Formats: sequence, structure tokens, C-alpha cells
Amino acid sequence: MSEEKNVDNGNKKHSTKLISLVVAIVLVGIVLGYNLLRDQRPQLMVIATGSPGGAYYPLGGAMGEVISRNLEGVRLDAESTNASVENIRLVGNGESDLGMTTENAAYKGVRGEYPYDREYPVQALFQMYSAPLHIIAAGDSGIETMEDMAGKRVSIDAPGSGTEDMARTVLEELGLWDEVNVVNYGQQDAAAALRDGNIDAVFWNIAAPAGVVLEVGATQTLRFIPLTDNEMETVMAEHPYFEQDIIPANTYNDQDEDVAVLSVSNTIIVHEDMDEELAYEITRTIFENLDRLIEVHSIAQNISHETALETHIDVHSGAERYFAESE
Repeated sequence: MSEEKNVDNGNKKHSTKLISLVVAIVLVGIVLGYNLLRDQRPQLMVIATGSPGGAYYPLGGAMGEVISRNLEGVRLDAESTNASVENIRLVGNGESDLGMTTENAAYKGVRGEYPYDREYPVQALFQMYSAPLHIIAAGDSGIETMEDMAGKRVSIDAPGSGTEDMARTVLEELGLWDEVNVVNYGQQDAAAALRDGNIDAVFWNIAAPAGVVLEVGATQTLRFIPLTDNEMETVMAEHPYFEQDIIPANTYNDQDEDVAVLSVSNTIIVHEDMDEELAYEITRTIFENLDRLIEVHSIAQNISHETALETHIDVHSGAERYFAESE
């Protein structure tokens, strides 16, 4: 009897060991499977763009699309933001992986100049395109020159935008900042205020021909305010990211002459610590798929190898390597 009992106990111990072994094997399989799936999941990245009504958001969406489809192991999502000035902070703080910004915001961001309170560690992948700073007055406002803006109500775009910084810079350098009644309206609110006579003029940094300008100009007379050579030189002396430019005649209604303006380029930025190979592959993938970006927004026709490095901040080493190999 005791012998049978010992045999039974032995079988039980053997069964327990076998069950433990099976459980251990299953657990190891689960862990290995989880790690495999985790390794196979794409790296999720974010590009900080702008409002849905501007060029940044659709272009950022197209970049996310071509990178997610063509760059193995990476998924890039476009994020709507307050655009240029905020995007410097988002990328510099590591909250976004890529960002779209204007050269004035980038130039000031890496130096910690107003509107920033510290230096941000961002670098350029490439310059995209240049956009003119439209200075537009209502036809009945009495404004024909920059000096005529004294005492007028002028919108300089939403707070924290790249346009706000450009407009403030121009007005300050020309001695008009304290003479103008400044308001901060976003693009659509400014358009409505201009139509309704609630403001006299507006600053918009936007690629021409701009839909919002065409829309407002379809129902009222607009006057496009040119800058003199002296005014442009005064502004550019301390702000090298500005470029002399023109809005060609007949780009808009009531505009039968070229308009002398200042332009600022738009740039893709990343954190300076981004892996070099990743920066290289992102840049390569975008430039190999420019046709898709052009389908989404015609302004992408201006993105080219020839102008890609014409930026006023340091270029990331990964992007530099791509353009060096592409020559």
C-alpha cells in the first residue's frame, strides 16, 4: 500500500514539473511574441504644421503620407498647431519630431531672441519655399504708403504666429510700432474685419496668389502697399532672413503693377539630436516623392535641391549628407 502511495506521489510530482515546464514555455513564447510585435510596430513620429486653412497642414499631411508609405519602420502623423513660432518650441522641447516654420522664427529661436525666452536646439532639414509679406489696405482707408498707417487700425495676424513677428519687426524698424493701432486677428477673422470696415489694413505672410486675398478682393477694392528700397534696406540691415521680392502685376484684382515686398522662406526643422541616418532617410524620402506634395499643394513646386540649403540656421548633418550625395 505504501509502495503504491509512493508511486502515486511520484507521478504527481512529475505531472507538476511537466505543467510548470509547459507554463514556462508558454510564458516565454508570449514574451518573445510581444517583443517581436513591438519591434515590428512602426516608430510613431509627429510633424508640427499649422492651421488646416494654410499650406503647412496639407503639406505636412502629404509628407507624413510619403514617409509612412516609403520609409520602413516609421509612421509620421501631421499635427495641427499655431504654426511657426510654436513649432520651434514643440520641436526644441522634443514634443514634435519635425516642424514647419518661417526663417524669422527659426533664426530667433536658435538665438533665444524675442519672442523666445531661451535658445532652442533645432536645425534645418531643408528650406521649402519663400512667401511674400502681403501688406494690404482697404481701398477707402486712405493708406498708400507705410507712413500712412499711423493712426490706423491694422491686424498683424494671430498672437504667436510668424506673421505677427514679421509685422512687428517691420513696424518697429520703420518707427511705426507706437503709431499704429495694432490688433491680432487670425487670417479668416482679419478677412472678415477688412470686409466689414473694422480694420484698415492687414499683414499676411502667405504664398501668392493667396486664396484669402482673392476672396476679399472679389467683393471690395484693395490697395497693396509697397515698400521703398530704403524701407527694405532698413529692415534687412538687422534681420538677414528677409529677402527683397515682388508680387507680380495682375496677381490680384486692382493690382496692375509689381508690388515691392519682403519675403521670408519656410523651412523644415528637427531637433539637433535626431539620429543622422533617420534625418538622411526622411530628407531622401521627401525629395524622392515631391510629385505627391505638388499634387496636394502647388507651392511645393518651389521645393528644390538648388535652394534647399539656403537657410539661416544650421543644417542637420543627415540632411547635409543627402544633399552632398545628390549633387
